Amino acid sequence: MEEKVDNKKKIIIISSIIGALTAIIVAVVLTIIFARGGSDDADKISINLGDTSSLKTYTSDDYDSFRLDYNNNSLPAVYVTEFLFDGVGMYKTYDLDDFIEDGNDAKVKALSAQVFNINASGDFEFTGEITGGMIAVNTNNLNGDVNIILNGVKLDTDSKKIPALYVYNKDITYDEHKVTIKTAEGTENYLEGGKFKKVSLVDKDSLANYADKYSGDASTWYQEYSNYYGVYTAEEIENILFAKVAADSEDLADGDPYYFYKGAGAISSDIDLYFEGTGILNVVSKNKEGIETKGNLSFTGGTGDYIINAEDDCLNTTTKSTVSGAHNALYINVKSLRAIVSLEADEGDAIDSNGTLTIDGGKITALAKPGADAGLDSEKGTYINGGTIIATGNMFDAISSESKQNFLALSFSEAVDINDVIRFTNSDGQEIFVHETNRAYTNLVYSSSALVDGEYTLTKNDELMGYASTGNMGGMGQPGGEPGETPPEMPDGEPGQMGGEQPPEMPDGASGMPGGMDQPGNMGGAATNKTFTISGISNLFSGVAVYSEE
Repeated sequence: MEEKVDNKKKIIIISSIIGALTAIIVAVVLTIIFARGGSDDADKISINLGDTSSLKTYTSDDYDSFRLDYNNNSLPAVYVTEFLFDGVGMYKTYDLDDFIEDGNDAKVKALSAQVFNINASGDFEFTGEITGGMIAVNTNNLNGDVNIILNGVKLDTDSKKIPALYVYNKDITYDEHKVTIKTAEGTENYLEGGKFKKVSLVDKDSLANYADKYSGDASTWYQEYSNYYGVYTAEEIENILFAKVAADSEDLADGDPYYFYKGAGAISSDIDLYFEGTGILNVVSKNKEGIETKGNLSFTGGTGDYIINAEDDCLNTTTKSTVSGAHNALYINVKSLRAIVSLEADEGDAIDSNGTLTIDGGKITALAKPGADAGLDSEKGTYINGGTIIATGNMFDAISSESKQNFLALSFSEAVDINDVIRFTNSDGQEIFVHETNRAYTNLVYSSSALVDGEYTLTKNDELMGYASTGNMGGMGQPGGEPGETPPEMPDGEPGQMGGEQPPEMPDGASGMPGGMDQPGNMGGAATNKTFTISGISNLFSGVAVYSEE
């Protein structure tokens, strides 16, 4: 009898051990999955920005513990830090300005923000409010897509030095998995932040090799602040988790390091970034761009309302098109999007792509900084296929004649001033668009499905506008060009003039074009016709002025 009891105890003990081991194995597997592996059917993780009690938190004093978890690949799917880890150490927020303004003895503090780190693929829903925080997404070596759901979020970094949301990766051409920012239905979401500071990536052991890259003040700074320019060793540079960028000559003229990593706005991404959803997203940049990526930037689905206010470009794909394998296309299909550059900014295009810019739908307002910037700007072509678009600036960047929707480009001989009202009506007297703005501009682009072939009248403050110098491209090209050829971008000139002088007079032709001219793209002669004739996709009118019978 006693032997049977002992055997039963042994069985119970063995079963308990097996159960415990199974639980441990399951826990380890789940930790690995959520740490970096990513499960396609993983449950949505909810994060309240105002309550971090359920999240693993690493303070600056816990940095050694953080490094141990990082090295063991055991960081949670979401964790909170008082620093942004760059793959080498606690990320420090200094750049050359800190030294120049405060002197060589400037003490640079570690990042002062509560960082919500996403460290896995899956769905992550954010709610609540925070001041002095940011969201950071590590996409290196992920297995699966990342969906960030904004459900009534209000996040203010309380800083001009860091983005409100930063997606980082070593490789700007990474596209194996998508990162999408979604706005929940019926919600308003607010993100306010600054730029991500530049940090030297010049190998400190090879610092002298870069001396000839600098001149003037930059050369002086380079010699004086070697502790800034030589931050990392070559081995450490390889461990950096952020995209590495080579400075161009313009950057170097400002004294920037020859290599650096950076973000440049309220929302920054090293890789492709997608936006979708049916809610409202309001983005305010305290410093530099509104939303910028080193990859493609896409607003998809034909839904969602976006308001972008920036101190530079509101939307920008920043990677130069010459970079091998670079993604730099900008795609827009929304319900509405307002991209407005601050009047206090030094510069800024409203929507700027270093690749192609394609607009397929939505009510789009794009207002550039008055000066030498454009409402719509692209390196490899702008295509308008749908939506209602109005864009103003002091530069006109050519719209492709391969666009699928009619567009109108007006260049005024004198700037349209603050509070001036521009009104465009068709031959039946119906208003096609009315625009009043808080800034002066000399170029306006308009496109909508209402802009059909026909004759139109333009007024400013109810005064009839004519055109002292006209060029209706009408999809026909320019003198000596092929049919459908897009006119070239005009050179910079004085305000109100294209190229700083009146275009050369061209010979008159037979009737058919505005002002009695039928030479395609004829830019000369005084017009007497009071109507603007729209014919075909591409319509450019240059030198528009208040109409005069003389």
